[in-house]
Amino acid sequence: MLTRWLRFQARPHRHITAINWKHQVPCRSFHNAPFHDDLTPADDGFLNLDDFQHYQESPEVQAYREELGLYNPESGARETLGTRQKSTTKSPKNDELAPKKQFAHERTDSYTFAALCTTKAPVAFVLRLLDPYLNLAIEDYVYNTMPLAQIGNCNRLMFYVNSPCVVIGKNQNPWKEVNLPLLSDLKLPLVRRRSGGGTVVHDFGNVNYSFMTAKEKFDRFTFANLVNERGDIITENGDKVSGSAYKLSRGKSYHHGTMLLDLKLDVLRKLLHRDELSLGHVHSPSAVASVKSPVANLGIEKEDFINVVILKFKETYGSVSENRVAGDPEEYDQTELLGLQGFVEAYSERDCETFLINEDLELPEEILTVRDELKTWEWKFGATPKFEHRFSHPKQDLHVTFNIDKKGVISEVKIDSKSTSMKDLFQFLQQVVERGDAVQYTGSNVAGFILDDGLSEWLGNAIDGSS
Repeated sequence: MLTRWLRFQARPHRHITAINWKHQVPCRSFHNAPFHDDLTPADDGFLNLDDFQHYQESPEVQAYREELGLYNPESGARETLGTRQKSTTKSPKNDELAPKKQFAHERTDSYTFAALCTTKAPVAFVLRLLDPYLNLAIEDYVYNTMPLAQIGNCNRLMFYVNSPCVVIGKNQNPWKEVNLPLLSDLKLPLVRRRSGGGTVVHDFGNVNYSFMTAKEKFDRFTFANLVNERGDIITENGDKVSGSAYKLSRGKSYHHGTMLLDLKLDVLRKLLHRDELSLGHVHSPSAVASVKSPVANLGIEKEDFINVVILKFKETYGSVSENRVAGDPEEYDQTELLGLQGFVEAYSERDCETFLINEDLELPEEILTVRDELKTWEWKFGATPKFEHRFSHPKQDLHVTFNIDKKGVISEVKIDSKSTSMKDLFQFLQQVVERGDAVQYTGSNVAGFILDDGLSEWLGNAIDGSS
């Protein structure tokens, strides 16, 4: 889906400056019966159409026609089949707007959101929220509430843009992947997602996408085929424009990633670059390491990207609306009588609900609970697998090694120095750790137990910039 667009996005197409959330009643193509224009009232008996001569529309049908703009109250109900008269109602032309109707995706109430999350039909969600924790919590909720339909498809597509942040994979080590002191200086949040994969930088210049489907239909190369062996979307020059990750659970799957459109690449490189001489060496064999790759921006508008992918999603997974009514009921009836519904459906435009989520939407309590969990230190840092962090002072004869256990708690502190007085400065910290006190591995916690201001500031800044 993304591949076809990425390969041919330079081809001319209608420019879309914003998502058109107003639904338009489409102009449907109808397949007339043979010799339709040659039929006359004299053929009614031969074709067994006599019973249709006195057909009258019910008030419900008239009301529905009027709702769609196909009923003229001045002339009354449309002529019956037996009269063979041309209809006065015209189908909208390609360059004319069809009568507009408000659909559920134009509402932003919590009932509609909850209903669309559980519907057994494809849905696209576009989030207008910037909180990375909240956006991930909504993604998690949509994924967990998506039904497993035995017939049809319940595929979900989601887009969101986060405020500047760094996002690491579920099984990664932030001390190894991120320049935490710089992150702290810039006052940017660290986010740990619930899927695997590597570390990415988000800002207003990239769009995050998520495609959800049944587990048996999962193929990380289906949604984006122009990939390398790691599943990254790349340009013809080999530059990475999208990193992605996936999750499989309970018969479902999702593949999500970030598309680099106009990201500040210089900031990205600095946030993901660690100087081991100043920030220490991290030995974390159980954690998943990111693979460094050259990156590039696509240089296109966010709304254009979102619109085109939604259109491809509709073409591939959308369903034919039951409300697609003919401009001329005679043609629609004949299509049904001749058993051409399957043929018409195969060549009809496909669609799906597209739901806009903004700040006015009242979100379920489950989403807010997950958001708060994602914000905690215990999840962002404490969920890191066991690791070792070694520091060497640039001027002193001092080497400090921290062993970090589960939940981000310090399990051991090793001091290597020829100076006894230097070792004594860490004696208080070692005693607290050996006593079994749960000391979380933060720069400020470590600095508070060191009996020298200069050394405490050095280690605190090197650990995470929080001395």
